[in-house]
Amino acid sequence: MDYSPVRHLQLYRRFKAIDAVDYYGIIRYFERHEAALRSLEELQYFECAYRYAEALFAVEQYGPAIAMFDHLLELVFRWNLSHWEGQDVFAHLLRWKGLALLRRKEWAAAQHVLGEFVKVYPADRRGWRLLKGALLRQRPSYLRRCWAICTGFLFAALLAAAVELFAVRPFFRHYDAAVLTIHYALLGVGLLIPLSAEGWFYYRCCRKLLTFAHSPRTPVQFRK
Repeated sequence: MDYSPVRHLQLYRRFKAIDAVDYYGIIRYFERHEAALRSLEELQYFECAYRYAEALFAVEQYGPAIAMFDHLLELVFRWNLSHWEGQDVFAHLLRWKGLALLRRKEWAAAQHVLGEFVKVYPADRRGWRLLKGALLRQRPSYLRRCWAICTGFLFAALLAAAVELFAVRPFFRHYDAAVLTIHYALLGVGLLIPLSAEGWFYYRCCRKLLTFAHSPRTPVQFRK
């Protein structure tokens, strides 16, 4: 459908008139008039799409928000936009896309996006914190196995303590020290295994952060 310049102006002004925190109103209006809004001038459409993406994120519709962030990032490259509303628009969109992926618990995808972000903006501490969070949430299977082993050792230590308390101490006092040693050994080994595994996992995550810090910049990959 063709829209006259007057009609375009009316659509744009009505969208602008929606309260900035009326997120559902922004979403409804954009989705109802999306085809017409896409025919606006470049910067007018970008502003509408930008507010729509932020509204989607604000109401926790992270899937559609991620799709819009990708669309906006493509427009940033296509139209060679550097700043929008006084901020680095590429940095803003890339960081918020990574945060949306974290909210959806898509840890690997979030790691990729945030890894690209910190390569381009290494001075942004929030980006590093988000990337570290994405890495730490990708817990390998060996951690679960180590905690399962820990549980077994703790039950064994509890059993040794019960034997020491109800059998050895009253009737076999001369074995008391040996059973206590077994109890503490089981307890110590049971805790050492998962804590060592957690420490190793944390160390690996920190090494990956250093890898990102020293990696050359690579193009951002968009979802198809």
